[in-house]
Amino acid sequence: MSYNCVLLDFDETLVSFTRSEEHSLIKLYNKYNIPVTAENIEFYVNENEALWREFENGKIKKHQIEKTRFQKIVEKFNLKEASSDEMNRDYLNYLRNSAVLLDGAIEFLEDIEEFATIAIVTNGIESVQQNRLKLSRVIDFADGIFTSEKIGYNKPDKRIFNGALKILGVENRKKVLVVGDNLYSDIKGGINAGLDTCWINFKNVKNPTEIKPTYIVNDFEQLKNIILGD
Repeated sequence: MSYNCVLLDFDETLVSFTRSEEHSLIKLYNKYNIPVTAENIEFYVNENEALWREFENGKIKKHQIEKTRFQKIVEKFNLKEASSDEMNRDYLNYLRNSAVLLDGAIEFLEDIEEFATIAIVTNGIESVQQNRLKLSRVIDFADGIFTSEKIGYNKPDKRIFNGALKILGVENRKKVLVVGDNLYSDIKGGINAGLDTCWINFKNVKNPTEIKPTYIVNDFEQLKNIILGD
């Protein structure tokens, strides 16, 4: 089976959010005189990931993530002269200027661009993602960029995928493939929308959930072959 429309996640699917996040946090911690240690980096990462899971479950709004995650930093490190809003602005500024491509990502996009409609579907903050998409050159291959802010719904809500397909003018849903690294937001989201899905499992880890993607790939070559039907 081949696919002529691919709805791609961005972070950890085409670019390394982990590396961009770490680079940005190091700059932020240095500015606010927070010791740059693995433990201190991990503290923020864990708090941030927990908040994003609440967002994906519809329990909080995106602006609450930005406010709360750095309030926890202010409290933990007793930053009396810093505000969470100020820290968030600085962090987002660092983040929007960092885009580290995964090896083979551009070559993969070059191989499929003539055969499939390529769209990016992301829960990331729009102002940040737009610049990172430009820096990474991924935007050059995209026929559409769909953020949760733009569509009004966030993954795994099926309406973000349905909204993207409607704007793209795609009617044959059997030829649509949802691709992403996150089993919950990407794969469950695609399943919710009644679409075929492909789990990006570049680290070759076990699936700890009951979510069952249509395909699992360990590299871009496997993904390309699924899309092209080779």
